[in-house]
Amino acid sequence: GKQWYQRRVRGTCRSALKLAALSAFLVICLQIHISVNRPWYQFKLMRLQMMIILQTLLSFGSYYLYRTYKISPVWKKMIVISIVLTHFSFFAQYMFVSDNPSILAMIPFLASSCHIYLFIGTLCGDIGTFLFIPFTLKISVSYQKFKMNSVPICAIILMIWSYINTILPPQHSTVHVPIKGLGTQFERLHIMHLSDIHVGPTTGKVFVDWLVEEVNKHDPDMVFITGDLVDSSVKNLRNAVWNLKNLKSKYGTFYVTGNHEYYTNDVDNWLNYLRDHLGVVTLHNQHHVITQGNASICIAGIDDPQAEKMSYPDHAPQPVQAAAGCPANTPVIMLAHQPKAAKLSIKTLPRVDLVLSGHTHGGQFFPIHLPVWLTNPYFAGLYSVSQDTHVFVSRGLRFYGAPMRFLSFPEYVSVYLHVKPE
Repeated sequence: GKQWYQRRVRGTCRSALKLAALSAFLVICLQIHISVNRPWYQFKLMRLQMMIILQTLLSFGSYYLYRTYKISPVWKKMIVISIVLTHFSFFAQYMFVSDNPSILAMIPFLASSCHIYLFIGTLCGDIGTFLFIPFTLKISVSYQKFKMNSVPICAIILMIWSYINTILPPQHSTVHVPIKGLGTQFERLHIMHLSDIHVGPTTGKVFVDWLVEEVNKHDPDMVFITGDLVDSSVKNLRNAVWNLKNLKSKYGTFYVTGNHEYYTNDVDNWLNYLRDHLGVVTLHNQHHVITQGNASICIAGIDDPQAEKMSYPDHAPQPVQAAAGCPANTPVIMLAHQPKAAKLSIKTLPRVDLVLSGHTHGGQFFPIHLPVWLTNPYFAGLYSVSQDTHVFVSRGLRFYGAPMRFLSFPEYVSVYLHVKPE
């Protein structure tokens, strides 16, 4: 009854505080070392720091779930297996990277998906129980049995549903944007916007080959890739992305970095490989002018803000540098992976007509939508920031980590530019 729940909450909180204190101490020590060491060593320490933070957060949930289900002979063993696989998933993303996804990577990530839904369901059930206790001062045995069995079953169903959403073909969306001063030669210019492909342990060559074929069917004038293309090094994934060189468009394929390129610690090699071997125009705080007759468009691109946080040499979002040299009175299209970088570009530059971003995955799965919406200036879809400035945020093509898409469907987007009437 009520006293049992109070003891359980007190015990869980004491254990959580001890673990949090230890983790905070380790993270602070690592942060001191990060600030005084070479970039390569900084990256290794940051990865260790990230592992400690993630494993600590997972440990809170794991301990809570184990304490809840250890009395259930049906679910106890399955919960323990799920917990072990979930904690292993962090290491799987580095150990099992090849041209196509490995089942050794997929199983831990699927377990982590189930783990997340089980935690959310159990927490909601306990909150409901706490609200129910003051009125009855006891909990019926039948209710406890119902909750103990229904929550894990619902978590498994949601895991399967979310996974199916990731293996179904992404939807093709269409957006129309009026651009002030756009030359009539560029009326209905077709941009194919791709974002958050996340080639790595759970996405590989088969998906990239399908995507290239699908994009070419739509015959775009240009292709934009707005970051988070890869989750590992060139050495591991060069063959997986090789077919990107076969993307066909009138003006070419353009690319900017996302935060995950910096997590690979191989971003400069990626920029060189994409440019020199796959024929992609890499916009490293740079721009490219497209001309048709007497009309032109300036395509600018900036680095991801994560580069600054990681003190990555010669990398940081520099909108002024990226747009410097764009012809006067020419529409400017900015590629910026994060919506925060999109906001920075609009705030910094005198003219930005359209910013194309990704990063948010549209929340990826419920209930993560809310924190993602709260922490980004633009969440998903088309925004009219002012009369002449627009931002479009793609929900992305794939996912990161657990293969989950729930109430946020993946997409690749045809953006059509139109002459805005005077």
